[in-house]
Amino acid sequence: MNLSADFLKRYPAGAAIRAAFKLDLSGFGVTVLFGPSGCGKTTVLRVLSGLERPERGTIALDGQIWFHTDGSRFIEAPERQVGHVFQEAALFPHMSVAENVMYGLRKWPTRSRGKRVMELLERVGVGELATRRPSGLSGGQRQRVALARALAPQPRLLLLDEPFAALDRPAAQALRQELRTLLRAENIPALLVTHHREDALALGDRMLRMEKGRIVQDGTPEEVLSNASSPEETSAECVVKARCSGRVEGLLRLEVGPAVLYAPDPGQVQEFVHLCIRSEGVALERPGAGSLSHRNTLTSRVRALEPEGALTRVRLDCGFPLEALLTTWACRDLNLHPGDPVLALVKATAIRVIPLGD
Repeated sequence: MNLSADFLKRYPAGAAIRAAFKLDLSGFGVTVLFGPSGCGKTTVLRVLSGLERPERGTIALDGQIWFHTDGSRFIEAPERQVGHVFQEAALFPHMSVAENVMYGLRKWPTRSRGKRVMELLERVGVGELATRRPSGLSGGQRQRVALARALAPQPRLLLLDEPFAALDRPAAQALRQELRTLLRAENIPALLVTHHREDALALGDRMLRMEKGRIVQDGTPEEVLSNASSPEETSAECVVKARCSGRVEGLLRLEVGPAVLYAPDPGQVQEFVHLCIRSEGVALERPGAGSLSHRNTLTSRVRALEPEGALTRVRLDCGFPLEALLTTWACRDLNLHPGDPVLALVKATAIRVIPLGD
């Protein structure tokens, strides 16, 4: 079962969104619609869900026309069987948690509704909150209820519009870790809008990258994020300006303040470049550990340690901000604490050099 879309949506201010793609709705899979704020990602979701009507084009599900330019067909949102989770939970304040989830099951047999509601509430981790009103929930709990409500009627497609944006970091990380497992258990395909690389890498099977109202790249999240054309689109957490001061054995010699790094030469590089470093490619050692012969060794100091499940993100000061993503046990072995001096060992393959824009 495939959903095909090729449409144009214009706004009075002059912005135009043109999208053309196909989604496989035959089973579980997460497609990430990725790009900066304002590029048109949310508009694509609203058009697919039937909340907005494009000016021209066609949207069809295996031959069933949802929208056609000539006006011969427009299927309203409730008939498309598409679930939608917004940035804000948008729960009904006068209803309990269970009643909010049951709202989407109005067409289900009465005997099946209660079982389905409690099954989903348990699965999203808020089963004990069934009788509470939304005002008595945390932000993360409200978003879990919104997710359960969207999944309850077993939609053909689940649309997720920056579902972690309104949550604090711990709540966002917890929900992100569980979301893919939940979607797989429900066997429901999803289209996720985000501009965060962590969301894309943790959840996505496929990525459509948008830029200025157009889909400009289609591939796996790793492929798209590692072939960026500008620093904002790169998979790297660290992006700094560097000076290219020469070439050594096919590598660029790059100066960032007092630090010197060597990276693969992409060709056609001028004097100043953007230096993008992925945290996965940074290892840490204590001073005196004997690795000073490592070419990309930076004298650093630990600024903060942030647990991320089995991993820990170590924020560093190397004269410029840098991050290392290590296993939590490696951090324990190193006995790292904020303020500690360390050596940051940067793999040349973890560095991407992007020329400064004109």
